[in-house]
Parts: sequence; C-alpha cells; structure tokens
Amino acid sequence: MTTSPQQAKTRIESFSVSIFRVPLAKPWVSAAHAITHHEHILVEVTLEGGLTGTGWCSTMGNAGMAVAALARSYLGPMLIGRDVHDHEALWNELWRRSHQPGPGGIAALAVAGFDLALWDLRGKLAGLPVRKLIGGAADSLEVYASAVNLHLSEAALVEQTRGFLEAGNRLFKIKVGRPEVEDDLSRIAAVRKVIGNRPLMLDANQRFKPGEALRRITAYARFDPVWMEEPMASDDVDGHARLASVSPTPIALGEEVSTRYEFWRYVSSGAVHYLQPNVLKVGGITEWLKIAHLGNCANLTIAPHGALEASVIVAAAIPGCYPVENIDGGSFMDQGIAHHAAAPVYGKVILSDAPGLGVDFDRAALAPYAAGPDTVVPLANPAAFYGSS
Repeated sequence: MTTSPQQAKTRIESFSVSIFRVPLAKPWVSAAHAITHHEHILVEVTLEGGLTGTGWCSTMGNAGMAVAALARSYLGPMLIGRDVHDHEALWNELWRRSHQPGPGGIAALAVAGFDLALWDLRGKLAGLPVRKLIGGAADSLEVYASAVNLHLSEAALVEQTRGFLEAGNRLFKIKVGRPEVEDDLSRIAAVRKVIGNRPLMLDANQRFKPGEALRRITAYARFDPVWMEEPMASDDVDGHARLASVSPTPIALGEEVSTRYEFWRYVSSGAVHYLQPNVLKVGGITEWLKIAHLGNCANLTIAPHGALEASVIVAAAIPGCYPVENIDGGSFMDQGIAHHAAAPVYGKVILSDAPGLGVDFDRAALAPYAAGPDTVVPLANPAAFYGSS
C-alpha cells in the first residue's frame, strides 16, 4: 500500500474545541440526578497534511464549559508539532498534565476528547476502522436496553420495557433507589413479568449506605438480577469489598472510577464482579484498554458503561465482553446530531467499516445548541419528576 504525501505528514498542526448543549427528548432521572441535557465537547485535531480527526467527550448536562476550557487552553497546545502515531507518549503527557488541575473527572473527559481524535486520525491514516487497529475481530455486538427511568410511574415503566422487548432487546437494566423499598420491589416485579427470565440488571447510582445496601440487595435478590450496579458511593472501596463478600447478587461498578490505579484497588480487594469502565471518563480508548485487560487478568467480566459510539469500538477488542449499554435517548443518532454513528437494530449494533471512529457529526443539527461561557445550567431535583410518564 503506497503512502500519499498527505498521509506522510503525521505531525499535528492545529486543534479546535467546541461545545454543544443538546436537550434530551425526555428527562433522565436516577436516585442521584435529574438530567435534561447532554453537553457534547467536540475536539478536532488537524495534521500538517490537512487530515482532521474528530473526538468527543460528554457530560450529563453540567461542567462541560470547564472541560472545554481545560482542553482548549491547557491540554491542546502541548500536541502541536507532535507525531500522531506516538499515542502512548501523547496520552501519558496529556494525563500527566491533567494532574495539576486534578486527575479524573473533568480532566479525564478532556483527555478523552483528544485521545479519541488522535485514534480517529490513526484509523484514517491506516485506512482502517479503529476497532481493527486495536485488535477487534467482531463485526457486530449485542447491546442491552438501559434507561434512566426512576421517575417513571410503574405503568410507564412497564410500557417502556415492553417497547424495548418488542424492539428485539434480550437484556434489560432499570433504576432502583426509590425512598421506599416496596416501591422498588413492585417496579422490579412488574418489569420481570414483562421480560420473563431474560437477564435483568439493577442500578442504584450510589444511593445507599452500607447497611441499607445489603438490605436492599437481599430484598431484590428474589428477582434474580444479573448484577447490582453502584449500590454505594464509588469512593468506598473497603465498603464495597465487605458488601461483595456477603451480597447474594454480584456487584458492578466503574462509571465513576477514572484510573487504572483506582480500578486495581477494586479488583485486588475483591470489591467488584463486573467491571464497568466508561471510555470517556477514564481518558479515552488508550486507558480503557489497559483497565479492561487488568480486569481480564482477574477473570472479571468487562461491561462497558454508556458512551455507546466509543464503547462498541473498544468492546470489539475484548473477548467475552458483556453486551454494550444502550441508554434510551442517549446515542448521537437518538439525539439527531450525527449523519452516521452506532445505531442498534433489534438488539445489535453492526460495526462501521469506515476508517477511523466511524462517527460523522451533523454540524447543521448541532449548530443551534452551541454553548458558551455565559450559558446558564440550572440544577433539577430528581424527586420533582417522580410519577411522570
């Protein structure tokens, strides 16, 4: 395969960062949050030959301005003049620099935006989808139907679940953590009646203290859930280790954990059974793969959290990976902001063969949602949405 003059120019010439605040079609409500918008931070990196790679990261409606500012003014400038193929060196320098404002959180999201853009470039230079560059052999992946739906009335929850089932989904996840355990039990029973013995996961979004967590998990166990996700605060490794040792249901977590070192604390202490790294929250593809291999070394199942468009790429490279989470209303295609991106059909995603990441954003659709430093981001109370449809 010959190398064109443009492909030979692999040094980074410029970058840009933009942010868009996109309204959700319906609010997302969990035990922890009420979410009405997603903020998408798009990072574009251009090589000397003119080739551009696009990466992204997203927030649940807040802190996006801080992510964009960190990416634009602090992290991006260090890439100028560097070779796009030096991906380990570039990622480590981005991560090291992110330690000054604080590793994880906002900084990890900013690093992820650049990491994805650089991988998009490498795929385009090679003429291959990124999933092939990182060893992915799968051409399609199963997804599980997920929704941020703690606010829904029981009737609305049943209707939503029935819709997921009729759309061809085989696995399901619902939120728990209502103030009264009886409400949770009634809702779980109603969903179980719809889906029969198909796999069902439960997610508490860190709602419980240790004693309450065990009581709730024990009560939920009669419905045979695959896992109990984030039962307690994700910072409490020791508490999760104690809980995991007595829980009748396997523990899943990882969406709020940012580094391989934090994940290792969970893995080495026996505090988790299903590892759920979010590719955007750990700093991108480069770090996600390390975390997944770490989990594999401990014989744990890797279950990618959210971030559908990036998760299907990394999941394709991990044998035995759990089906990818498809959150209702959360994909770029659901939000109408991409011409081409991962789009589950009958419970599966056919992976793109396009060079790079395979996501083509619709700039005209995004334009009305452009946000700036004066954008006001109101906070919403989850309880205000309870009982809605």
